[in-house]
Amino acid sequence: MFIVDGHCDTIQVALDRNMDLEEGSLSFNLKQAMQKAPILQMTAAYISPKYEKSFQRACDIINHFERQIKKYPEELLQVKTKEDILTVEQEKKIGCLLTIENGRAIEDKLENIEYFYKKGVKVMSITWNEDNLLGCGALTKQDNGLTEYGKQYVQKLNEKKMIVDVSHSSEKTFWDTIKINERPSIATHSCCYSLCQHPRNLKDEQIKQIARNNGIVGICYCTNFLSETGIAGTKEIAEHIAHIANLVGVDCVGLGSDFDGLDENEIPTDLKNIGQIDNLVQELKKIGFQEDEIEKIMGRNWIRVIEKFM
Repeated sequence: MFIVDGHCDTIQVALDRNMDLEEGSLSFNLKQAMQKAPILQMTAAYISPKYEKSFQRACDIINHFERQIKKYPEELLQVKTKEDILTVEQEKKIGCLLTIENGRAIEDKLENIEYFYKKGVKVMSITWNEDNLLGCGALTKQDNGLTEYGKQYVQKLNEKKMIVDVSHSSEKTFWDTIKINERPSIATHSCCYSLCQHPRNLKDEQIKQIARNNGIVGICYCTNFLSETGIAGTKEIAEHIAHIANLVGVDCVGLGSDFDGLDENEIPTDLKNIGQIDNLVQELKKIGFQEDEIEKIMGRNWIRVIEKFM
């Protein structure tokens, strides 16, 4: 089975803790991941709002990413092309597709998108939970949607054939983005509002719109997004997957773990790291998904969408 995951914060955590990706305390680590290969892991440079020099912060994370790619050439391959995806599958490697979480990474310079593009970044989001120069985040206090600068940002991503990620966007920012985005939008790590009423989750109409545009939603493993009790495991992850499959079809849902981006109390009870991914496969089987559907959910859907941008 080819596993594709829409989001993890592992590389930023590894940088901040001065770790390599082989470190076993990471939820996504080389030893466990190689046992499940082939894997394509969308690897985020997450830019916390606390960093005033957000472009430099993004560069620091990307530099650590590149060091890891060079240090583990037998295990890791940066994915930039369709051919790279094929190599990952055929040679059972771990492919890493570089993404940016929080558009504040470009600061006030649209030309910084070009820099990230040359570094192999394929996916960029607009906001994190806070408001920024581009638009409003999921936890905004006044939802004004995309700014004029934010509209230019989306248009520039379209020009570069980069994927727009709407996870963490406010509801109005989401709809403003959908209006001007000429290509499929994705939500790298979100869940379903109708199952858990958290502001980070997507409402059914938003999910339907992503599906209409041939995009995809990666279900996040954060327990606070999965259950209003804050306690959840693969049962609840599977329920969110099933909700999207029932709402818009099985082709529009995948994984969006948020490995290494969750607090200890937000980690699922039986999916604490990549080594436990088979627990989710078993849960999907238990609730009635067929083998070919599980293959799509676990990775093939993401590959279909990603390849449209390569």
